[in-house]
Amino acid sequence: MLRIHFTAADLGAVRLAAGADPLWESLLSQHLLRGGATPPILGQWRAGAIARLTPQMRALMGLAPPTGYSADFLTPTSGVRDIAAGIDAVLATPREHLRADLHRLVARRPSSGWLRRLADGDRRALSALAAVMRSYFDAVLGPHWDLIASQVAAARARGARSMVDGGVDRLLTTLHPAVRWEAPTLHVAYPVDRDLHLDGRGLVLMPSFFCRRTPVTLRAADRPPVLVYPIDDELGWAAGPAAPGDRLLALLGTTRAAVLRAVALHPHGCTTGELAVQVRVSLSSASEHATTLRRAGLLWARPCGRHTLHTVTPLGYALLDGASRAER
Repeated sequence: MLRIHFTAADLGAVRLAAGADPLWESLLSQHLLRGGATPPILGQWRAGAIARLTPQMRALMGLAPPTGYSADFLTPTSGVRDIAAGIDAVLATPREHLRADLHRLVARRPSSGWLRRLADGDRRALSALAAVMRSYFDAVLGPHWDLIASQVAAARARGARSMVDGGVDRLLTTLHPAVRWEAPTLHVAYPVDRDLHLDGRGLVLMPSFFCRRTPVTLRAADRPPVLVYPIDDELGWAAGPAAPGDRLLALLGTTRAAVLRAVALHPHGCTTGELAVQVRVSLSSASEHATTLRRAGLLWARPCGRHTLHTVTPLGYALLDGASRAER
């Protein structure tokens, strides 16, 4: 069990990460590739990813074993949403952090020369690390990044809506089934017993596509506190953008186009009631149109308390972007 202890100052400094973090998603995807317990819905992705792995990428995965400790410096929680900026943040890791992290990683197994050079901050070793991190992202996550980012955005929208409706207390109470909020302590299902005292630093909450077991945090207590937690189980890989087919013919029409545009205007998601007011249709009509858009793969719908929260999928944004370009 992980117990995260809050002060009053910490409650005022809780925030949701801005979006999918390419560094965390890279690391957690490596856990799935090495762990052998990939959810069935990700089986096709896993097979394709393994086929693309190079020896250098497999060496990188040695820094992120599927169980136990993964090197904290690989995920500096800098809030970046771009892989290039994320890698720059990794390269800016203080040498003392590199040494501490790699010492902890290799404490129970022999270390390679590359790891020893990394721990010393060797420029060539760091350049090699940056190159393989980039190649891994481009080969394994890049082709799917729009889908990953949009599904994380949908989960974030649900969290943001909870915070808007009921404050931080509601957000922490409804964060994830593996998390229990008993103020002033957040209890998290965790493979080891540990206490994390925030001491006024606040906490970044980060929904993650590839976090598929229990929530994750950094091991080093002196780094910015973060809790990475799985997005809803029903957000499946198969829900990604598909080629428009006959189903999209049902979407042609002024009202449904207005519904799609209305949802896109709400970065934190849009309830059915809000949709009805904005488009000026009845509640039942708004629900019917949203259901059609969801079945066509243009909207996601997720329960949020007593409401249903609608967000736009990558295919929906692509359709809106195409329409916008055509109107210019």
